Amino acid sequence: MTDDNIIEITFHGRGGQTAITASQLLAELAYEKGFKDAIAIPIIGAERRGAPIQAFTKLSKDRLIKTYDSVVNPHFILIFDTSLLDIPRVQDTIKDGVTLVVNSKDPFDTSKFGKIIKLYIIDATGICIKREFMHASGPILNIPMLGAFGKITGYYDLEIMEKVIKKQFGAKRLEKNMMVAKDAYESVKEG
Repeated sequence: MTDDNIIEITFHGRGGQTAITASQLLAELAYEKGFKDAIAIPIIGAERRGAPIQAFTKLSKDRLIKTYDSVVNPHFILIFDTSLLDIPRVQDTIKDGVTLVVNSKDPFDTSKFGKIIKLYIIDATGICIKREFMHASGPILNIPMLGAFGKITGYYDLEIMEKVIKKQFGAKRLEKNMMVAKDAYESVKEG
């Protein structure tokens, strides 16, 4: 939170859960909505399926973003897998005032973080299973997580999501993507 005009988002997921794609799509969604600048910063290394990964997105409504470093004090954190909350590196990113958006079926106690945070939960995995929105290694979590994020923040809506998804994935994949986006948009709740 170094610059009050830049919104910083961290994504924590596991390899194969599409968190890096989500960070890139978020930048496109924001730009399509009219943000002045939006950048995605993936952390690409020797990750493999199931290994913890991080990605970042920075959004600005009124100026160009001139810093390309990773996010240290995010405004929002999207957690694709609750088991990641037990990792010290992930816990260290949870600071006072942050908003967590967590892929979880049930609410959970956030007092273990010892910080004042806002929590939203979305059963992204359940939505993906119900809608058969899967790939070989499991649920494709990026679209439901972004649907929930759009609802929470108001940074974009389902109409913007439809436009970007169609552009990125084609008309053939639009219907199923939009089903999971809408399910998440309508079912995200404060935890």
